[in-house]
Amino acid sequence: MKQTLSRMTNKLSPGGSLSVVLTVGAVLALLLLFISTAIVDEVLEQETVQFDQMVYGWLHQMHSAAITADVIFLTNMGSAFRLIPIYVLIVIMLLIWRKREEALMLTFALGGGGALNYVLKQIFRRSRPDVEHLVEAGGYSFPSGHAMVSFIFYGMLAYLVWYYLYEYPVWRYLIPALLVLLGISIGISRIYLGVHYATDVIAGFTIGGIWLIACIVGLRALHWYKEKQSS
Repeated sequence: MKQTLSRMTNKLSPGGSLSVVLTVGAVLALLLLFISTAIVDEVLEQETVQFDQMVYGWLHQMHSAAITADVIFLTNMGSAFRLIPIYVLIVIMLLIWRKREEALMLTFALGGGGALNYVLKQIFRRSRPDVEHLVEAGGYSFPSGHAMVSFIFYGMLAYLVWYYLYEYPVWRYLIPALLVLLGISIGISRIYLGVHYATDVIAGFTIGGIWLIACIVGLRALHWYKEKQSS
C-alpha cells in the first residue's frame, strides 16, 4: 500500500504522468459538473429559497461594524480593481522568469473565467437578493462573479505555487491552502454583504472549479508538449 501511494504521489507530482492528471482532472470535473447541474436545476425550479435564507440568516447574525469593514476588504480582493493589478504583477514576474506557458494559461484562466461568468449571468438573469446590500453591486446574481473568478484566479496561483515550490514542502502546501481559503472566503463574503444568494456562490465555486481544472490540465499538456519537443 505504501509503495502504491508513493507511485501515485510521484505521478501527480510536477513531473508526473499527464495521463494520470487527465484522468483525475476528468473525474473531478465531472463531479463538479454534476453538482453544478443540480444547483442550476434547483435554482430554476425556485427550490433553493429556504436554503438561501437559512445561510444568509446565519451570516446576518454576525453583522457588526468591525466585521463588515473586514468583510468589505476581503470582498474587494475579488474585485477587478484588485485582481487586475495582482494579475499584471504576476504575469510580469512569470515572463521575467521565462514562464511563458504559465503566463499564458493564467491569462486564459482569468479572462476566460470572467467571460464565462458574464455569459452565464446573461443566460440565467437571476435578480440579486431582496435584502440590505452592504456594498454596491450591479448586474445579475447567478453565478457569483466574485466567487467564480476569485476561485479560478487564486486557485491557479495555488497550483503554480504547488508546482514550483517542490523543494520547500511546508510552503508548498501552506501557501496554496491559504490562497484557496482566500478564494472561498471571498465568495462567502458576498453572502454576508447581501449581494448574492448562497447558491450563487456555490455555483460560482463549482463552475469555476471546472474551468480551473481545464486550465491546469491545459498547462500540464503544454509542459508535456514542450518537453516532448525538446527531447
